[in-house]
Amino acid sequence: MWWFRQVRAVFVKDWRTELRTRHALHTIALFAVSTLLTVSLALGPAGVSAETRTSTLPVILWIILLFAAAAGLPRCFVAEEEGHTAAALRLTAAPSAVFAGKCAFAVALLVGLELLLTPLFLALMGLEIADAAMLVTALVLGALGLGTASVLVAAMVAQARGRGALFPVLSFPLLIPLLLLAVELTRGAVAGSLPPGVAEQLLLYDASLIVAGLMLFPVIWNP
Repeated sequence: MWWFRQVRAVFVKDWRTELRTRHALHTIALFAVSTLLTVSLALGPAGVSAETRTSTLPVILWIILLFAAAAGLPRCFVAEEEGHTAAALRLTAAPSAVFAGKCAFAVALLVGLELLLTPLFLALMGLEIADAAMLVTALVLGALGLGTASVLVAAMVAQARGRGALFPVLSFPLLIPLLLLAVELTRGAVAGSLPPGVAEQLLLYDASLIVAGLMLFPVIWNP
């Protein structure tokens, strides 16, 4: 139980810090909403033909989510280094607990973003969903993988000088398979039919990211 208490303590600490500064909240929300409004004004319900609606709009949704996460999540470890709290965190919590707590915070932040962005996206783009349960599955599994990969890469680049440029370079190769599977699952939710095995592949990819993170994070966190 001590491990779960440490995970909860890291999770609560990050939320308290975020609610004081609101850096990630403002960055992610403003980026996502402004991008969505730009896309909706440029395309709108009539800007995408019915033939390409199912294939194009899910891609746009996940591109918005990807770049919104890339704009806000890299600071989850940079803030520890800038606030000189990283050393105290290393002494008081196990590396795996720090990783799990940070991932829980990142995933919760992304799920909140999806709850805000997805209804707006569907309304503004006039996109109808044939299978709501499949859409929820795609969003939850996508947020889990996106948050885990972002936290792992953010820990790698937190102490680097060019961390702003390193984060997309290191994270996007990890996220390309995740995004392809999430887009395919979202397309299935729109169309109402899905090739077999897509949800399972996305779940397995998320699990592999979590296992790899738990194995690599102690080395990254305690160099």
